[in-house]
Amino acid sequence: MARSCGFEREQKLEQAMELFWQKGFANTSVADLVAHLGINRFSLYNSFGDKQKLYEEALAHYFTHVTQRHLQPLRQPGAGLAQLEQFLRHFEQRQQENPFGCFIQNAVVEHAGRDAKVQAQGERLFSELQAALTAAIANGQQAGEVTRAFSAAALADLLLVQIQGMRVLGKARRYEDIGRAVACLLQLLRVKGEPLACADASAP
Repeated sequence: MARSCGFEREQKLEQAMELFWQKGFANTSVADLVAHLGINRFSLYNSFGDKQKLYEEALAHYFTHVTQRHLQPLRQPGAGLAQLEQFLRHFEQRQQENPFGCFIQNAVVEHAGRDAKVQAQGERLFSELQAALTAAIANGQQAGEVTRAFSAAALADLLLVQIQGMRVLGKARRYEDIGRAVACLLQLLRVKGEPLACADASAP
């Protein structure tokens, strides 16, 4: 019979995620993990493998338990302008509450394309966020709430890029800048009328 590890594995994974999120991969040592999780090295390796495997599992845990939760407003049936505003306002608030930004974005920046598994997590995050934004924008356009000056896909790309940039400003505590940017994005979404000169060629 396998010997019990004597602790709640999910809880320790959550703690490891928080530490990697705050310090990054390179700046987190095995000694840091042992101290933060309150377990010995044998238990750490026995339960999670090496530091790299624990890091990859922590990234997956973040996507499942953090990213997916924040995407819920956009995934509501018939989500439109109201849910887009809810998502963006909540995003603005989170930048003040959490100075560490997005764990997966941090990982992508730290590894700069040199780690295929980290890159895959980044692709997964950005693609799912982009898809959720596109669907909500398209719903809003069909309901007459969101501008048709640009295609839903083009507006989703704009929001995706702005969101990632605002995460960086959040780390610099540029909260007023973020607030103004969110207000401008929401105003842009609401604007109606003829397409602008720089509108996406595929806009309806």
